[in-house]
Amino acid sequence: MKELVERQTSPRVWLLSTAAVLFSTACAFGFLVYFAMRLSVVDLLDKPGHDVGVPFATYWLIASLFCFIGTIVTTTLALRRWAGVSRLSRFIGRFVLAAILSTSLTVLMGLLLFWIISAFSSGVVQ
Repeated sequence: MKELVERQTSPRVWLLSTAAVLFSTACAFGFLVYFAMRLSVVDLLDKPGHDVGVPFATYWLIASLFCFIGTIVTTTLALRRWAGVSRLSRFIGRFVLAAILSTSLTVLMGLLLFWIISAFSSGVVQ
């Protein structure tokens, strides 16, 4: 127990973990903006001059995808598991674990952002 108390996490892991959370939040926000723009474009599609929003919504989806890739990469670099196995096996294991963790964190952040946005728009928070 004393070893766990004395062991400290390096600043590199803290920075990578913080970057992963920020990338995950940006990914969730970008996907919500993409989804909102697609819904608004579908409503405005019958009106002339509003087809400009379709490619712009796609840019938000691409930005969300890049943020998700950034989340997976930073999480993979921050993980310290399987130190005794070969380099390739360790990388694959960390990458799979990072993808699972990043997906769940991004979904959680998206739900939290959606809840906050809906709370502010419905008048619950004033």
